[in-house]
Amino acid sequence: MHGTAGTETRSVVHEVAHEVVRAADLRALRTDLVEWVRAMAASTREAGPDQALTERLEDVATAFYEALTNVVDHAYPEGAGPVRVTARLAVSGSPGQPWLEIAVSDRGGWRPPPADPGHRGRGLLLLSGLTDGHDLQHEAEGTRVRLWWHAPP
Repeated sequence: MHGTAGTETRSVVHEVAHEVVRAADLRALRTDLVEWVRAMAASTREAGPDQALTERLEDVATAFYEALTNVVDHAYPEGAGPVRVTARLAVSGSPGQPWLEIAVSDRGGWRPPPADPGHRGRGLLLLSGLTDGHDLQHEAEGTRVRLWWHAPP
């Protein structure tokens, strides 16, 4: 739990690790995660799913898919490799804390962006528009992108 007395965050966690992920696997990973978030969020909301949650889930699906696509495109240019996805959905806590946090980690190498990315190279800009925040960490053992959203109104 995180927070100060009376504001601790209780979360449910969904974790998936795949030794080999290919581009063909990404759609199913996205669908599984979004369905998990939808089910968990609906079960914790007093009124059940609503328009705000549905709209938020569209952003989650698109941002998560972008993060997964970057793993296949950038970490594993040969087209496949291991990935770990961890999602945490807060079921209680203070309003300033993230409602949903998703981390996507790979064990591939980091490639700096090309001088002229052409029609590519807009992934981080897309993540900025779809999430309430994100960060990217490059380490010797791979890259980790963390996405987060605050609760829908």
